[in-house]
Amino acid sequence: MLPIAAVPIAIASIAASSTIPIERRRGERAATVFTIGKISFDGRSLPCMVRDLSEGGMRIQLPAPPPPGARVLIEMRGLDPRLARVRWAVGHEAGLSFDLRCCPADIFAARTSRSGRIARQPRFPLRRAVPLLIDNRPIPAMIENISVGGARLTLSEPLEDGRQGVLGLTLGDRDGVAGTICWARDDSCGFRFVQPISSVTLAVTLDSVGLS
Repeated sequence: MLPIAAVPIAIASIAASSTIPIERRRGERAATVFTIGKISFDGRSLPCMVRDLSEGGMRIQLPAPPPPGARVLIEMRGLDPRLARVRWAVGHEAGLSFDLRCCPADIFAARTSRSGRIARQPRFPLRRAVPLLIDNRPIPAMIENISVGGARLTLSEPLEDGRQGVLGLTLGDRDGVAGTICWARDDSCGFRFVQPISSVTLAVTLDSVGLS
């Protein structure tokens, strides 16, 4: 895999800028979120950071936002895929307006189901053959999908839950990602990263290799 350069995001300067348009209906309040979303446009699906959410839209952050007027599909934990339009884009941030308004309180409530299970972070397809190093022994594996917190793998041999290892994948400046097998079924398993990767690193990875 080709090395991927870090893409700096000037969060402080963007947040402090007074030029970012704010388009909300009168009386509409935005809730601060700071969670990972999934935005799809131009045949691509990329992770983004959802900064705030209101009934009519959201403010997101990603390395290269789509231009104003673009039609996108957006989702996040607790929010099913929803059509939206880009109203403004400044630097690495963009404001989206939903086609159909939502209820933020319902979204936050849906993030945890009645059974107590937390809704999953968005997954992104990434077919990549990599070694999984377990006890200093490389095991051939295929990445099926990836999120900021982990990956689904197909393995050449079954492994049990709780095994720790290193996935031979370069993400940003990380050459190999440490993690733990959190579930295993037949020849598939879930590999939870010890340290989540950033949405920027994941977005640049998916976009640059053309697998999003």
